[in-house]
Amino acid sequence: MGHSYSWDQRWREAIEQFKVAADEFPEEPAPYAGLGMAYVELDELKEALESYKLAARLSRGEVIYLRQVADVQERLGQSEAAGQTYMAMGELQLKRGAHDDAAHNWNRAIHLAPNLLGAHQRLAHYYTQQGQARAAIREHLAIARLLQARGDQERALRVLREALNLDPRNPEVLTAIEMIQHGEAIFSPGDLPDTRLDEDLQETLDAAGGVRVEEPVGGDGGPARSAQRVALEQLAEALFEEESDITDGGVSRAEYNALLSKALDFQTRGLLNEAINYYERAMEGRAASAAAMFNLGLLYQDRLRFDDAIRKLEVAVQDEDYRLGSHYALGELYRARGQMGQAVEHFVTTLKLVDLDTVPADQAERLHGLYSSLADSLASGGEAEKATAFANALVDFLGRRDWEDRVKAARARLNALSGDRLMILGDILTAGSAQVLESLYLSEQHAQRDMLDTAIEEVYRAISLSPEYLPAHIQLGELLVRQDRLDAAVAKLAVVGHTFQIRGDLSSAVNIYERVMQISPLDLPVRMRLVELYREQGQIDAALEHYLGLGEAYYQLAQVDKARATYQDALKLASQGSAEQGWRARLLRRLADIDMQRFDWSRALVAYRELRQEEPDDERTVLTLIDLYYRVRQPALALRELDQYLKQLVASGRGNKVAGILEDMARRHPAEAPLVYRLVRLYLAQNRRQDAFERLDALGEAQLEAGETEKAIATIEQIIRLNPPNVLSYRQLLKQLHGQ
Repeated sequence: MGHSYSWDQRWREAIEQFKVAADEFPEEPAPYAGLGMAYVELDELKEALESYKLAARLSRGEVIYLRQVADVQERLGQSEAAGQTYMAMGELQLKRGAHDDAAHNWNRAIHLAPNLLGAHQRLAHYYTQQGQARAAIREHLAIARLLQARGDQERALRVLREALNLDPRNPEVLTAIEMIQHGEAIFSPGDLPDTRLDEDLQETLDAAGGVRVEEPVGGDGGPARSAQRVALEQLAEALFEEESDITDGGVSRAEYNALLSKALDFQTRGLLNEAINYYERAMEGRAASAAAMFNLGLLYQDRLRFDDAIRKLEVAVQDEDYRLGSHYALGELYRARGQMGQAVEHFVTTLKLVDLDTVPADQAERLHGLYSSLADSLASGGEAEKATAFANALVDFLGRRDWEDRVKAARARLNALSGDRLMILGDILTAGSAQVLESLYLSEQHAQRDMLDTAIEEVYRAISLSPEYLPAHIQLGELLVRQDRLDAAVAKLAVVGHTFQIRGDLSSAVNIYERVMQISPLDLPVRMRLVELYREQGQIDAALEHYLGLGEAYYQLAQVDKARATYQDALKLASQGSAEQGWRARLLRRLADIDMQRFDWSRALVAYRELRQEEPDDERTVLTLIDLYYRVRQPALALRELDQYLKQLVASGRGNKVAGILEDMARRHPAEAPLVYRLVRLYLAQNRRQDAFERLDALGEAQLEAGETEKAIATIEQIIRLNPPNVLSYRQLLKQLHGQ
C-alpha cells in the first residue's frame, strides 16, 4: 500500500503505510527505504536521512541504501559525512570483488572529503594493482601529506619510499622526501576536519562484516613492527650490561655503547640513514645479537635495501624471539621484489606461527597439516593470482597495530562456525570476502536453531560469493545430512574430497572421504579412493581397514566374487601392516568364510592351512582344517593334523579337552575308523568300556550300511574282544559276514 500511494505521489499516506509496515516488521529494511523515499519527495531531508540509515543498517550494508544515504547527506551539505559513506560503499564493494565500482566510490569520497586517509590508501593499492603508476603515486603523495599533518613523519617517509618503487626518479616524490627529512611541511595542516565515522554508519558496516574505513593499513603495525619494539628495548638494555672490554679486532665495549646509543637516538628521530651507519659501525668485529640483526634488517627494509635486509633477517629468523617477525618481514621483502613464491612461503609460516598460539596443543599436528596443504595449494602451478591475493590479504590482516586482537577475534569466529572441524586463519584469507565467513557464521547459527532451509540459503550466498571456497561446500554437505538428504550430501562431499585430492591436499581429502564413509558405508568409489590415498601416504593399517570395509560392502551387495578379489588384493599388502593387528589372519578368515559358504572346499583348505600357521592355538581353525581334509578325501592328512593338535593340547596342560574334541570329530565323521579307534583307545584307557562298545557298534553299523564288509568284520572283531553282554549275537553276525 505504501508503494501504491508513492506511485500516486500521495506521500503523506505512503508514509503512514510504511510506518505500519515498519511496526509489523521492524527488522526489515524495505519499509524504512520507502519512508526515506517519501521524505525526500517532501523535502524533509533529515527524516529521510534517518530512514535510509536504518534501511542500510538492517540490510547489513546494501550499497543501494548507502547510496541513498550519501545522496541525502550531500543535499544537506554534509560533504565530509557523504565522503565517509562513499568510502564505506567502496569497502563493501571491495569485499564483494567489485574492484572497479569500489574505486569509483573512493574517488567520489575524496572529491567530497579530500582528507579521508583510508580512501587514498585504498586507491593507492588499487592503482598499483592496475599498473596505473601515475595515479598510484598521486595517492601516495596525498597519504604522505595527511600523515605528516598528523605528526607521523616516519610513516609518511615509508609511504613515499613505496612510491619510489613505482617510479624511482619521480621528482615530486623525491622532493617530498627531502622536505620531510629537512623538517619542512609538504602539507599545510590548517584545521583538519574530524574524519571519524558517523556512529550509525559504523553500526551498518559492523553488520556488514566489521568494516573499518579509517584505519591505516600497514605502517607500524604487524608482527615485524611488534618484534622491532622488543628489539629496541633489548638494545637499550644492552647499554647497561657489564662486559669485559675485549675488542677481538673490533670496537671496544665503550665504543660499542657510544655507537649504539647514537644509533638508537637517530632511529628514534626518524633519521634512518644515520641510524644504519652507526649500527653497522657498532656491529663491526662483534658478535651481533639477534635483536641487533633483526632491527637492522628492518631498517634496511625501510631504506629499500632489500638484499641487505634479507641477509640480516635470515640470521634473525633462527632466534625464537624474532622468528615470527622475521618471517613476516621476509614475506614483505620478497613480495616487494616480485618473488611471490618465496613471499608466500614466509607468509604461510607467519600465519601458522600465529595460529599455533590460538588452538589447543592436541590440535597442533592437524593444524600443521592444514597449513602444509595451504602452502602446497598456493605454490602449485597456475595459482599465481591466488598466491598474490593471499599475500595481499595477509598483509591487510596482520599489518596493523591491533593485529593480535584481530587474530583472537578471527579465531573465535572460526571456532563458532567450524563445528567439529578445525579451521585455520588461512581460511579467512582464502575465503575471498569477509561476507563469505559472515554468511557461514549465520548459517551455523540458523542450523543450531534447526532453521535448516535458512541455513542452506546462507551457505549458497557464501558459495555465490566465493565458488572455490571449499569450507562453504563442506558446510552445505553437513546441512544436507541434517535434512536426511543423504544422497545429495554424499555427492557434494565426494566432489569436495576429489577437489582436495586434485589440489594435492591429501590430508583434507582423506578427512572428507572418511566423513562420506560415516554417512554411506556402501559408497564403493569413495572407499576405493580412501584405499588408494592411504596406500600413497604409507598408512597401511588404514588402507587395510578400508579393504575390509570394501570387501564387506561387496558382500552385502551380493557381489561375492568382487568381495573375494578385494580380500585377495589386501592380502598382498598385509605383510606391511602392523603385526599386532593380525591383518593376514583376518583377511584369510574372510576368504575362507566365503569359500566355505560356496562349498569350495579346495580353496577353503588353502586358506585354513595358512590360518593354521598364523593362529596355531586357535581351536576353531584346526578343527575346521581337519574337517576340510575329510571333505576333500585326505583322511591321512586329517589324522596327522588331529594328532599334532592333541599332542599340543596335552603339552600345554589342556589335555582335558582331548576327549571332547575326539567325540566331536567322531560324531561328525562316524564312518572314519582310525578316528573312532583313537576315541575307543581313550575310552578304554579311562575304563569307559560301555562308551567304547557303543562307539564301535556305531562304526560297524555305518560300515555295513556303506557296504564296507571287510572293515565291518575288523570292527566287530574288536567288539567281540571287549566281551559285551550280547557277545554271542556279534559272533553270529561275524560268522554270517565271513560266509558272505
